[in-house]
Amino acid sequence: MSELDVIVIHIRAEQAAEYERLFAERELPRWHAYKERGAFLSARISRVAFGTDNRQDVVKYAIVVEVPSHAAHSEHDADPGFQEFNRLADLLQPESPLVYGGEVLHSV
Repeated sequence: MSELDVIVIHIRAEQAAEYERLFAERELPRWHAYKERGAFLSARISRVAFGTDNRQDVVKYAIVVEVPSHAAHSEHDADPGFQEFNRLADLLQPESPLVYGGEVLHSV
């Protein structure tokens, strides 16, 4: 079975545009490369518009990636380009992200 990884990150509201630019320049090309060679089955990022966390001082982003195995997840996390992107993104986050992952039980 594939693995579904879900991350919710919080970016300071005044730095949201900077994060989106950083993501588009540094991480999105990597997503395309991983998808092209089958290491990602799907990958999405969404700027959260509503939810149970209504704070206005942070912008929430939901990142959902489906990978064929945990090995693909680990490969991405170990990628030096991702590690540098993540280091820069961490500077924009006032708190740690919420990170979840596990085997897909059902998919349609």
